[in-house]
Amino acid sequence: MKQKLLLLSVLVLFVFIPTKTYAFTHIDDINNGISVFFLVDLNASDTIEINVTHTGSGNFELFLFDARPVDSYVKIDNTLNPEIYNQAINYSTGDNPYINYTVTSLQIYYIQLVLLDNGPDTFFLYCNYDLVRYYLPTIPGYNMEFILLTLAATLMIFLIFRKKLTKSIMYK
Repeated sequence: MKQKLLLLSVLVLFVFIPTKTYAFTHIDDINNGISVFFLVDLNASDTIEINVTHTGSGNFELFLFDARPVDSYVKIDNTLNPEIYNQAINYSTGDNPYINYTVTSLQIYYIQLVLLDNGPDTFFLYCNYDLVRYYLPTIPGYNMEFILLTLAATLMIFLIFRKKLTKSIMYK
């Protein structure tokens, strides 16, 4: 009887012990200068909590944006463009980056994790919301003016050769 009462007490005690549960966990191994992006759709007054730990001695930085980033802000020498600190609504630069932020409006928010040096390193990203991996295109798009100019030049050359070809056929 005492064993059953003790077991019941321990089980009830487990209900009241606070535990930290996350809705999303991502594990990846990245090299120096590499950024990893995620996005999440949040409602106004939602609080997002992002925690990053790692196995090695990598220098990670974590950023939260309220607008879609179009650049990784990582320079060739694996340093950050200072503009990233103006664009991000919240960031963390500690040994294990951590963000706890309450959003103000309903929209899509973007998360960027950067390994600056001491890599490669394996990181563990935990978040209380489900995140979607976002890939920032690394190949710049074609310039529209260049495409139109090339198309016009090709069309002109085609018309000139066609006109010459029809004249040469007519005189034969």
